[in-house]
Order: sequence, then C-alpha cells, then structure tokens
Amino acid sequence: FLKLSPVQTSKMHSAILVILLATGAAALNNGIIHPALGYNTWNDFRCNGINEQHVKEVADQMSKLGLDKKGYIYINIDDCWAVSRDSNGKLVPDPTAFPNGMKAVADYVHSKGFKFGIYTDRGDKTCAGRPASYGHEKIDAETFASWGVDYLKEDSCNASQDHVTAFGEYGQMRDGLNSTGRQIYFSLCGWNSWYAPVGNSLGNSWRIAGDCNQWPSVYNAIRVNEYLAPYASKGAYNDPDMLVGSNPVAAVHNTPDQARTQFSLWAVMTAPLLIGSSVLNISQWDLETYSNEEVLAIDQDDLNRQGVVIQSTCPAHDQATYELQVKQKIAAVPACQQIWFKPLANGNAALCFVNFDTAPQNITCDNACLTKIGFPSANVRDVWQHKDLGKMTQLTAAVGADGASQTYVISKA
Repeated sequence: FLKLSPVQTSKMHSAILVILLATGAAALNNGIIHPALGYNTWNDFRCNGINEQHVKEVADQMSKLGLDKKGYIYINIDDCWAVSRDSNGKLVPDPTAFPNGMKAVADYVHSKGFKFGIYTDRGDKTCAGRPASYGHEKIDAETFASWGVDYLKEDSCNASQDHVTAFGEYGQMRDGLNSTGRQIYFSLCGWNSWYAPVGNSLGNSWRIAGDCNQWPSVYNAIRVNEYLAPYASKGAYNDPDMLVGSNPVAAVHNTPDQARTQFSLWAVMTAPLLIGSSVLNISQWDLETYSNEEVLAIDQDDLNRQGVVIQSTCPAHDQATYELQVKQKIAAVPACQQIWFKPLANGNAALCFVNFDTAPQNITCDNACLTKIGFPSANVRDVWQHKDLGKMTQLTAAVGADGASQTYVISKA
C-alpha cells in the first residue's frame, strides 16, 4: 500500500473527503474498460516536428506495421501544438504546423482506423509555455469533442500542487468531458502517487511518478507503483508513464533489454501502453517487443487487476528523494531483484522476474513462493520464447544484467 506519514495520511483523508463532498463522488462516465494502447509524440519528437504531416505519417506507419491489429488504437499529440485562443476563447493550433486545423488531423487518423488524442494542462500554461486549460475547462472539452478527440492528457505544470486544488481542477475537466457526451479517455498527468486514492473518481488513468526517460527514472516509477495496486480497477489505472524504446533516433531511449522489461512490467501492472519510441524508424527489436500478443493479453486481461510484488531484495524507496537525484543525474539503481505477480481472468497468472543488478542473476520463486500465490504445482509458459516449459514446483529464471527480465504465464498443474 501507499506509504504515508501520519501528517500525509491526515491530509490525504481530508482531501478525499473534500473532493467527494464537492463532486458527489462523481466519476468519468465514458465506458472505458481497459488501459489505453497507442502512441504518444513526446518521447519520440518532444516539441520538434509536431505537425500535421508527421502525425499522418505516424498513422500510416502504424497501420503498415499492423500495430492497429495488435490493439494500439490511440495516436496522441503531446505538448507544443497550441499557440493562442481566438475571440471566442477557443484554443488555436499552430497554423504553420497544422494549416488545416486539428479536426482535419483527427479525421485523417480516424480514416486509418485509429483514435485521436491531444494534450492540455490544468495550469494557465503548458509545460512548454503554450496556452492551457485553467478556467477554460468547459469550452476546451467542447472544442476537443468537436474536433473528434478520443483521448485527453492533462498535465500539471504551472498549476497549484495543493492536493484539494489539484483534484478540483481535474474534476472541472472531468465534468466538462462528461458533458460532451463523447467517449474521451481522460489521462491525468500529475506525476505523484497521491493521485492514486482518488484517481478513479477523476479519470481513466493518473500519472504516479516523474517522467520516464533514462533507466533510473523507469526504476523509480516501478518502485512507486508497487504500493498502488489497491487503487486500480476497471477503467481506472495507475500510470507509470509512457514506454521508452531502445531506438537512439527517438528523443530518449534505453537499452533493448530495459525497453522490453518496461513493456513486460507495465503489462503486469495493467498500465497504459503508449509507445514513445520512433515509429517512423522503429527498430526490429522494438517492433517485436510491442507486437508480442501474449504480453499485450496480460495487460488487457479482463480481470483488470494490477500486479503486485511477491518477492524483492530492493531497499526502501523514497520517491521525493530519488526523483531529485534523477533530476540531478546522480540517481543509482540498486543491485536488487524483484518478482511481480498478476492474477488473470481465466485463473492463470503472470510472473515477471526483474534484475536491477549490473551482473546476471538467477532469481527463484521456490515452492513456498508459488504456493503463496496459489500455484504449488504450475505449468509454465515463457511468453517471450513462446514456449511451454512444463510442470514445475519452483521456478528459477536466469535473468540478464542491468534491467533485464523474464516473463511467464503459469497455470495450475
């Protein structure tokens, strides 16, 4: 569970009470029942190259690669698209980057069989200093719906970090989206674990940690999310951030093994899977990673249960301290291992063995470990080798170094 001090706990309880009283325990009534699968421009382009032509090319490429058939339905534009508001108070896209307006882009994305996502911020400016939605939630929600938007990410730059204020501002946008009558997946981007206890009253997913860029920041998101499973449910998910691929062409990348571990763990976490690597120049490794239907099935499983850590040698983790070290580029990933467990709707379970050490390690879930999760004797399938390994009463995984992993689906023998 989320670890809070007594003062933090009291503040959290007060904030939850205020937001529930203020909203009548309202929720986002949009029928979403699985975490989002798709693509986001930020880890690929940042602010460079965010334009109509590139978005169309991404849609074309995702269709050509067959990613739509794997379930990747959202193509999302992140920050740096808006420049002003018109005389009616409506957001205006950059006329140079989007000469035909945003509806034309959405129409093209829809014509290729995808859904279209866009970005705003609950402050008065976005993280990149563009116009944002503070005080304009209703008109922005109506504008997005009129353009054909299917997914909205709302960031938290240039905004109050007071819990009650943040919840109230996100509630304003939630209500605006509800009033449009259009199904729009609402992604809160507040970068803090304190959104988790109220997240399902506000949106479909909520960011629980800082941005995932290099491997230490991914490790941070993993450690923060291990306590938040009780707050996830159908249509409402903890979001540890977008996927970071292994292609150096993108704005940010990690090693191939680390990219694959992030994908595997995010699936066990029942997290949104938004590709942040270069789609236009995708590597064969990343394409194979993001196309693995067995792993995608773990993420999209109908039970909608977030996985939990059942075995760990990792030290205690303080989110605020570690994220400061990440920003200062002095964060170290400890030499430790974890095993994550996720129950599945058909009675099976997924296990992900992760090695954060700089040397390869054998990681064992012994019979006591398997018995604890209800599988004293298990049929084991390696979902990356696509191979049945047979009946086992304990499972030892030979895991490579520096963020490598092994992922299995087990059934009762």
